[in-house]
Amino acid sequence: MKFSWFIGLRYLKPRGRYISLITLISIAGVALGVGVLLVVIAVISGFEIKIKEELLKAEPALVLAPPRDEPLDLADPIAPPVAPVDWKAVADLVRQHPQVRSVSPIVTVTSVVERPPAAGQEPSPDSDAPAPPEAQAYLIGIDPTDQVQLQRFSRLIAEKGQGTFTLTGQSIILTKGLETQLSRNSSEKLVIGGATLSIFGPSFLTEYRRYQQQLDAQPKAPAANAASPAPEPPAPPTLTYQGVIDDEKLNQQSAGFISLANAQQLNGTGSGIDVLTVELADPFQAGQVKADLLQSGLPPGWSIGTWTERNQTFFDTIASQRSLMYLILGIISVVAAFCIMNTMITMAVQKRKEIGMMRALGAKTSQIVGLFVTKGLIVAGLGVTCGYLLGTLFLYYRNHIKEFISQQFHWEIFDPKIYGLTEIPANARLLDNLIICGIAFILCTLAAVPPAWLVGRMDPARAMRTDR
Repeated sequence: MKFSWFIGLRYLKPRGRYISLITLISIAGVALGVGVLLVVIAVISGFEIKIKEELLKAEPALVLAPPRDEPLDLADPIAPPVAPVDWKAVADLVRQHPQVRSVSPIVTVTSVVERPPAAGQEPSPDSDAPAPPEAQAYLIGIDPTDQVQLQRFSRLIAEKGQGTFTLTGQSIILTKGLETQLSRNSSEKLVIGGATLSIFGPSFLTEYRRYQQQLDAQPKAPAANAASPAPEPPAPPTLTYQGVIDDEKLNQQSAGFISLANAQQLNGTGSGIDVLTVELADPFQAGQVKADLLQSGLPPGWSIGTWTERNQTFFDTIASQRSLMYLILGIISVVAAFCIMNTMITMAVQKRKEIGMMRALGAKTSQIVGLFVTKGLIVAGLGVTCGYLLGTLFLYYRNHIKEFISQQFHWEIFDPKIYGLTEIPANARLLDNLIICGIAFILCTLAAVPPAWLVGRMDPARAMRTDR
């Protein structure tokens, strides 16, 4: 065995003890630094991946929007409708891409949903009874025959919902927030499959405006000599409440789902659509698919947005937090390196005479430096190894530890109401582990070089003197 390794290993085990207490503290410092860094980075990576998976459950990978004309003038809703675009030809073109699984037309309707009063409970105009519950809603029209879309939203109902995601006939699916608004000021809850809701959409506003114009155009003759009966006011369309879906994973908190035909009827747009949603075999290839579609000859005016672009601000926030954690937790490795440096300085003071004796017997400066570097390398290797095992063990039992803390101390360290997840996610990537362990090992090894160099240049005569 080489001189540096032989003496370095002996210094790890002082006489009469299994291992030096100072060395043990140094190893523990390196292990804690590496373990904490591994756990935090793995949790942040897992959180990012889990959020992306949850977003993909409720959002399509691509959204294609047709050319937009002037927006509808709400002051004149009887204006002629915009000529519909040939969206079916665009859908056929998009389906030719090998990554595309399905192309679905979507029609969105901003409307007011009202819960009619129960039979015999209609409030009179002069009564002080509360008005029927109503809420502004964002209704999403989906093709009932599109199995991919139905499976995506049916999965959300199966996880945290009630009823079935069926849009055949005059059906409507509500989010939890919208269902809560329609249940206020009412002693009876909405019954799935039995409650009927009135929908006041743009087409109803157009009909009601026309009714008012016809009413104003009638001659104001005495009632006995009326030439023609007064026109009947239009009745709003009604839909049957078929289920409720959790809105934690949706961007729209007051949304509802209806069939495509009902949405087109409520909007008064004929066969037109608002957007085409595209599901991909690999949603993480959305950027490349977007570039391919833009080069495939889409009609002028069509725009494409990816799911990452729609949530770019959120992803940038997670990336900045990851970088900040690398910086903050990396300081722990520097602290551990200083701990090893202090250990080497302490050892140099304790072994002053022995080092002077070795120098007097002919030990070279490089051998003395190698002695300290060897010990630093061993401490760093043991610390990094223990830290890796400690971090891996903690990640494996992370949710058990969370449950234990919650039950014993009544403290939620990962509140599902805030993060929307019931378990702590984690993704221990090999590259992150190699970077963390490698940097910690190099820093802790290099921390032994400065005291080793100072001790190696020590004068043997001064080192062996009893006075300091």
